[in-house]
Amino acid sequence: MPLGLRMIALLKIAKGFALAGVSLGLFDLVHRNLNDLAVKFITFAKVSPENHYAHILLEKAGLVEPRTLVKAGIATSIYSSILLLEGLGLWFGAWWAEYVVVITTGLFVPEELWICVFEFSWAKVVILVVNSAILFYVTRIVWLRYRARIAGLSEQPAP
Repeated sequence: MPLGLRMIALLKIAKGFALAGVSLGLFDLVHRNLNDLAVKFITFAKVSPENHYAHILLEKAGLVEPRTLVKAGIATSIYSSILLLEGLGLWFGAWWAEYVVVITTGLFVPEELWICVFEFSWAKVVILVVNSAILFYVTRIVWLRYRARIAGLSEQPAP
């Protein structure tokens, strides 16, 4: 197992666990009063309630419906599961995990490029570069293994 794949596996597993925590947090918020939580957060953070962003938070917290939190929690759970599946598959050397990484990472790179063009920030550029490097690296490994498998098949004698 190449070291690069191990590092990508650890990154995917860490992101999967983080998103699983976010998902659980979203489900926990379903039956809570979000206005009260927003006020407690603003008080804890020692932000003035007259602050523009605090005002936006208080305004938007009242607009969030429980079904929106459930949908976000489900979507986050699904993505978390995919990340954990990718990471654990890579870690244990499953051949299919490399293909899943190529597909899922390849789906996000064009969107990230689009976002960088129209909403530039250095953080977004770093994310784009890291995901592009992962895509290139894993695609190269998949391609080399495919070529080796084809070469091995063509060297076998005919029955």
